[in-house]
Amino acid sequence: MKVLLADDDKMMRLYFSRYLEKRNFEVKACASGEEAWEELQKSYYPLVMLDWNMPGMTGAEVCERLKQKGSVDFQYVILITSRSDENDVVDGLNKGADDYITKPVIAAELEARLNAAERVIDYELQLRAKEKEVRLACYKTLTELAETRDHESDDHMTRVGTLSSLLAKQMGMDDDFCENLEIFAPMHDIGKVGIPDGILHVPRSLWNQEYEVVKLHTTIGWQILRGKPAFELAALIAYTHHEHWDGTGYPRHLKGDQIPLCGRICAVADCYDSLRSIKSYGTAHSHKQAIDWITMRSGTLFDPEVVNAMNTVSRKMEKLFNDTYVPMLCNHP
Repeated sequence: MKVLLADDDKMMRLYFSRYLEKRNFEVKACASGEEAWEELQKSYYPLVMLDWNMPGMTGAEVCERLKQKGSVDFQYVILITSRSDENDVVDGLNKGADDYITKPVIAAELEARLNAAERVIDYELQLRAKEKEVRLACYKTLTELAETRDHESDDHMTRVGTLSSLLAKQMGMDDDFCENLEIFAPMHDIGKVGIPDGILHVPRSLWNQEYEVVKLHTTIGWQILRGKPAFELAALIAYTHHEHWDGTGYPRHLKGDQIPLCGRICAVADCYDSLRSIKSYGTAHSHKQAIDWITMRSGTLFDPEVVNAMNTVSRKMEKLFNDTYVPMLCNHP
């Protein structure tokens, strides 16, 4: 388990570091609150041990900032202090500390507090893993529901998620955003549950009136997913993945950066996969044809930055598609 330790006293840092390493903790030792805070922005540490009275930013201030930040990942914070007054202890706990240990440190007490910390951290991580498993099962069910309404390809929805994540990563987006795109981009067409079969599965190009009905799937998807915090990103994707960079898209004719980044990325991923897939009323494009088609529309239909990312990871996209695509012979059950 990784632990971040911050203490301005070199001897105390050495004492705690050696003790923790003997218990097989992976220790990152910091000499100040500022150094600790900077490290906590870069890496995740389940256990954080902070000396209260460091010069500059104190351990209590680091703790308070950490809790205010509201990290998605669970962190257990122990304040190390020479203060034993009850009011001081209460103040530290109110600032967000989960436990405290007083100086001079008694080895048996340190052992007991670390054991308690490990139990709580293990329980929290197991609980969060189970909650994530349940959430992902719900997300997968919604994605499969969308797939039942669109028979172009068994794995189209899933692939759009993977392609979206690949593009986002190439654009330098953080890991959380990329992971969430992979989870929620497959729900981009969830609104098609509200489109009549007679229009959605017609074995030819759509007439104008039929196309206007199909376009409603963006608004229907938004209405299904909005207002639910867990589905906020999914709702944005469903609503905006058919908006165009030049403002000619739908449903709101958003233009440029008015379109959420998640929608701009999903638009390219969805278009690429759709062009590559066999449809009942047309043949599939080759990888090069699909890439060229999208590239020619950079700055009109698509965000140029996303298109640049697509061209950079083009070969990865081709491999992903070729490894997972199984053509559907018929568009009807």
